[in-house]
Amino acid sequence: MKKTIVTVTLNPAVDKTVLITNFKAGRDFREEKISITAGGKGINVSRVLTVLGIPNLATGLLGGVNGDYIKNQLDQERIAHDFTRISSNNRMSLTIIDSSTKALTRILERGPKISKTELKAFTLNSERLLSKASCLVLSGRNAYGVADSFYGEIISRANRLGVFTVFDTSGKPYPIGLKKKPLMIKPNLKEAEEIVGGKLTLFFQIKKALDHFHNLGISTVAITMGSRGAIVSNQRQIFMATPPPINRKSPVGCGDSFIAGFVASMNNRDSFENSIRLAVACGTANAFTINPGDVKLQLIKKIYNKVKIRKLKKLSNG
Repeated sequence: MKKTIVTVTLNPAVDKTVLITNFKAGRDFREEKISITAGGKGINVSRVLTVLGIPNLATGLLGGVNGDYIKNQLDQERIAHDFTRISSNNRMSLTIIDSSTKALTRILERGPKISKTELKAFTLNSERLLSKASCLVLSGRNAYGVADSFYGEIISRANRLGVFTVFDTSGKPYPIGLKKKPLMIKPNLKEAEEIVGGKLTLFFQIKKALDHFHNLGISTVAITMGSRGAIVSNQRQIFMATPPPINRKSPVGCGDSFIAGFVASMNNRDSFENSIRLAVACGTANAFTINPGDVKLQLIKKIYNKVKIRKLKKLSNG
């Protein structure tokens, strides 16, 4: 059976995004535009992979009317999925974008508490799906009621099966999971600073951070920096990729789109440099819309040719 890319979203959401001019707390507003989509970082990755024509399967935990909405949306977008059902309702997230300043206000619900029985059912299903996976993308926050070590347990199983694992989360599960040696991580600058315990404002500081992650046994590290692009290392090579300037609508989902572009290129056996280029192109294309992962293939191709990429000096061994 042909292998596929499996994305995991333990805490999916119905994402509502509202565009408002001159938003301020404590006042009433009429929205300029409103969007409701199936959300969650792994789902966003699957959405972009599907646009790129890369076989993938989304999995995680779905329940209640919000879970039904997410499932129906995935079906409409023709995103393959195999989720474990839970008894409680999935969460809803609200993003308010001030169209005048581009400032974001986000209200992120905690999500339903997962029972031991539900978690066991998901674990059994994920083990079955792992046997069919060439790449596993673990994205987003952990689900409520699930141990902080759970992501790390999945990474360990994937490593035993030789599955290329991409790990992208935050909070307590992140440093715990890193110890299990995922093959790729994609922290943004702030997340990387939290892990290494210091500011990363200069190139030599970022290089030291990359070295820190490599010393943990992580072979590919991408530190994303918003409109400044990304610095990506696989220990043998290190590149800085910069996107063309754009009029950004929303940064939500750009990191997920970056991951999708990288693993899609890797799946097609492209060079490391071209994988970075496609990753940055996908992340940039995502910023053109308020819907996370709603990228257009023609736009990605256009941006791809405008991404500036240069090779930096290799990391020291010290």
